[in-house]
Amino acid sequence: MKHFLITIIISSFCFIWGQSVQSPEKSQGETDTISETHFAPKPTVAALLSTAIPGAGQIYDRDFWHAPIFILAESYCLWRAYDFNSQADSLWNLRNSLDPESSQYSQTGTEFDHSTANRNTYLWIFAGVKFLDIVDAYVGAHLFKFQDKMNPPLSLSFVPTENSVELTFTIRF
Repeated sequence: MKHFLITIIISSFCFIWGQSVQSPEKSQGETDTISETHFAPKPTVAALLSTAIPGAGQIYDRDFWHAPIFILAESYCLWRAYDFNSQADSLWNLRNSLDPESSQYSQTGTEFDHSTANRNTYLWIFAGVKFLDIVDAYVGAHLFKFQDKMNPPLSLSFVPTENSVELTFTIRF
């Protein structure tokens, strides 16, 4: 589990560091030209990044506040599933060392069943959170430019003129 978390952390830092933009050095005599580059995330890339690394699709879509939510939710579910799996393993080993006729044997079996049920529940929750992570990244990439295209149907504006102030109220249908 430690290796898995270390791998995720290092991969996340490499991904974020790799997104930094460096301007090339100009040679003597070159002039600056302004060129607009518009970033438009690709939905498939966002979904694949979220599949591989928790929250990476959200970082790619520049929904930075979504990423820690998914990272924490997925990490918590995996940690709890791992914890319940370790508990189930130790209960299984304890149960195998007990006499099948003792009362502790059946109690240990019941605790083992609860641990495996809890482990499975957290794995299902993890699968649901992972699915939401992928869908959120995919939809976020599709709707990346949505706010730019959206104009409010009602608008109120004040325009100062020479001798007065003009008030404009616009309703779009």
